[in-house]
Amino acid sequence: MKKQLYIAVVLRLLSAWLLLSVLLGSATFWLESTRVDNFVFDLASSAAAHFTQATSAEVFNGQAEKHRDNIQDALHQSQFVAIRLYAENHSLLLEAWKTQEPILRSTLTAHSHTFPDQTERHFNKVQVGDELYIQVLIPLVSAEQKTLGYFEGVYQLAAPTREAISHRVRDALLLVLLIVSVTSMALYPVIVSLNKDSVRLSLALLDSNIELMQTLGSAIAKRDSDTDAHNYRVTLYAIKLAEALKLTHQEIATLIAGAFLHDVGKIGIPDSILLKPSKLDVAEIAIMKTHVSLGEDIIRESQWLTQARDVVAFHHEKFDGTGYLRGLTGTEIPLNARLFAIVDVFDALASKRPYKDAKPIADVLAILKEGRGTHFDPVILDVFLGIAVDLHHQHSAADSECLRKCLIRSIHTYF
Repeated sequence: MKKQLYIAVVLRLLSAWLLLSVLLGSATFWLESTRVDNFVFDLASSAAAHFTQATSAEVFNGQAEKHRDNIQDALHQSQFVAIRLYAENHSLLLEAWKTQEPILRSTLTAHSHTFPDQTERHFNKVQVGDELYIQVLIPLVSAEQKTLGYFEGVYQLAAPTREAISHRVRDALLLVLLIVSVTSMALYPVIVSLNKDSVRLSLALLDSNIELMQTLGSAIAKRDSDTDAHNYRVTLYAIKLAEALKLTHQEIATLIAGAFLHDVGKIGIPDSILLKPSKLDVAEIAIMKTHVSLGEDIIRESQWLTQARDVVAFHHEKFDGTGYLRGLTGTEIPLNARLFAIVDVFDALASKRPYKDAKPIADVLAILKEGRGTHFDPVILDVFLGIAVDLHHQHSAADSECLRKCLIRSIHTYF
């Protein structure tokens, strides 16, 4: 149990660590990229301020060529490799380049701009060889808040700048990973401790419920002039048959509860009928049959015990519909009830009781076969017949204490 707890906590912390690392790492990368974008935008804004001056407004009024030298000077005084001016109708008015590299010029010129309004800006990152360029396009607005045109600056991120940005991003990501890792390691002992307490309380509650189930089963057996051994055997038989049928973990857990409590309703049957040594008459048989409905009422009071209902309420039903109380047929009868009916009859026939001797195993199997398709589900019966002799050999002669220990191991597997 401890090993499973440790593994579960580690897996959950690793999942949380991975998720947080991805989320925080992505956020950090986005933040650093945004800082770079803002840095370049600030450069472009400073350079563009020159072109919003009144003396330069004529650039956008049909006199662009007159100011080509001014633009060239502005380019060489800036950190841009290219400056281009566009008219309000998005047509190119002037451009100036520091480089004659044809691939760079053709790549940047081929880019189709999305011209922003006065409150927006447009970015485009272009990789040319090993170099990274950023195109920034911003509207040029006059003092009267009129859009004169557009300024485009092409900024080259120098190798030292790219390296500094890369290191900053890397350091930020490493810091995030370190913080998440340290936090996860610090949380591990806390979570393990809390889970240990939770598991300990859950196991204590489970043990109490199982003890209650066993105590009720024992009380019923003793009142019916029986011993705990019958309850232990039929539960062990039921578990083995369920495993052979490859039932689910949960189905087997509910089957165990049902096997322990299958006759819990006999608590409400008068001793004159329950302990009568002779054959019951018709009226007495009718009263005896009410132990099924009484059992349902009893377990209904406990949410945990209600999982035994399929066996308690339906283990006296027969496959052909002649059973009681509801007269269900075939697969209308719950699977656990059809399964338990076989092992219950098997143990009743194969065990010694105060009022009868045990039947030989061969006779018991013959009686079960006679009930194939009438009393018992034929598919389940065929599976049980394949393991019945071995089960009888293992458990028929064992005392109550030996059976109890064997059953406890099985119970811990499924609860």
